[in-house]
Parts: sequence; C-alpha cells; structure tokens
Amino acid sequence: MGLAKLNVWISGPNDPCSVDNRTWYVTIYDCDGRPLSWCNRHYRLMPAKCGHLEVDVPPGCYRIAAVSSFYVKTGSFWSNWWTDSVVVQACCDEHVCVKLFNPNIHRCAQVFLGAVRGALDAKQIKPELFREIEGGIRKLLEIAPRPAKPFEVADLDDVAQQLKKLEKEAGGNADPAT
Repeated sequence: MGLAKLNVWISGPNDPCSVDNRTWYVTIYDCDGRPLSWCNRHYRLMPAKCGHLEVDVPPGCYRIAAVSSFYVKTGSFWSNWWTDSVVVQACCDEHVCVKLFNPNIHRCAQVFLGAVRGALDAKQIKPELFREIEGGIRKLLEIAPRPAKPFEVADLDDVAQQLKKLEKEAGGNADPAT
C-alpha cells in the first residue's frame, strides 16, 4: 500500500479551462473539516506556484480549496481570492488530478446574497439589515467587471429558474428531494 499523489490545478479568473499564473495556497481538509495533519506534516497553505501543486497524501477522502492574496491583521484572516472547493477520493498508489475554479466577484456576491436571503427567510436577520446588505452588494456589482464568460452567473440563474418551476409543480414545496 502506498500514498496517493494529488495534482491540484487552479483555474485562471473566470476561466475554468485555463491555469492561473499566480501563486496560490492550497489547504487539504480531512472529513471533519480540519486541515490534514499526518506524519508530522501539515497540509495547509501549501504554495501552488503558477497555479499547480503536486503532493503525496495518505489514502482518504479530502476537501481541497485554495486562497491567494491574503494577510492576517489583528488576529483576523483577510483574503479577496478564494477558489471553489472540490472533494476527492485519493486511493493507494494512484494519481488524482483536480482543478479548483477561481470564480468572479459576481458569482461570489450572488451566492453570498442568496445565503443572506436565506437568513432573512429563516428570520435570523431583520429585513432592514437584508435591504442594507442587498443594496451594498448591488452597488458593488454595478462597478465590478462582469464575468468574461457568462456561465458563472447564468448557471445560478438557471438553478433559480428550475427551483421556481419545481416549486410551482409541487404546489409550493421547492425541495427536489421530496
């Protein structure tokens, strides 16, 4: 039995088929959401120069994500570039390739706004706070560069349309699992 070799690639901004030229910092998480630590090695914030990292890991299931352009200030972690995550099953003596998507601010903002809207619907925040957050995000999106490839925002719109259709067909219950 041997180690698995992970090849982690990070896409260019808003372009899933490219590889970014920047240095990213990859963290491999275990199934409990903690950064992997094995045999006195910590698999956190490993540099991925030119958007690539090759690393040996013990067999297992992992979640992988990367960050770029970050700093720590007054005990808080700040970053403006995060990739999407990927889950991978790494088996003995196998090579596994994964690509982390580097989304545009429009996608991030829309996903965040959806989460805030969910908090409003669950009555975890007040409507006035939601309106304030929504207004700020809308202003940001007016000045932020649009995605070069429209799929980033279009797939979110498509999911929203499909959920509305399912809700209408189910008489108000939009949960596709029911």
